[in-house]
Amino acid sequence: MAAKFKVSFELDEEDADYFRTLYRKAKREAKTHEPDKIIADAREIVSTVRKSKKTPKFVVDAIGTLADLTDLIQDADYSPPKKLQEEVLAAIAYFSNPDDLIPDSIPGLGFLDDAIMIKFVEEEFKHELWGYRKFCARRDSKVQRPWQQTGKDRLAADLADDRKRIRGDIMKRQAKEAERKRARGHAGW
Repeated sequence: MAAKFKVSFELDEEDADYFRTLYRKAKREAKTHEPDKIIADAREIVSTVRKSKKTPKFVVDAIGTLADLTDLIQDADYSPPKKLQEEVLAAIAYFSNPDDLIPDSIPGLGFLDDAIMIKFVEEEFKHELWGYRKFCARRDSKVQRPWQQTGKDRLAADLADDRKRIRGDIMKRQAKEAERKRARGHAGW
């Protein structure tokens, strides 16, 4: 059995700024891309990473966030606000760039830059991801009887209540974080 070892690295401020610049550029350029193309490209990366036998586990784990974000903006039950859909779409536009930092075709390392970028995106949308994952867990745990109209009606009403409650929780979490950042004088992105 092969020995496991941990590789970790920390981005210094200059490295982080470099990735922030790439991220902001991709968000600005998202307006020039078709939304369906951005989503298709993001889903293609998720599929490619998950199928690859040579992709490191930390990249496979990170790619789950990209999958969740693409699901979030397309989930009719979750029904995210239009502004959120546009923001997430702009954020995942980076993954439509075939000329990203490290070519995806390089085995083992090709998705490293994507994994790093996903961490930036994940930080920006951490409250939305928390809410979406909570919503999905609640939806998946509900007793569903799709063959009965009363079951469908009850499920729709329950999901609407869950969605409303979770949106409120997300707003509280965002406000609390904004207050903490103001108190610390954090400039953020």
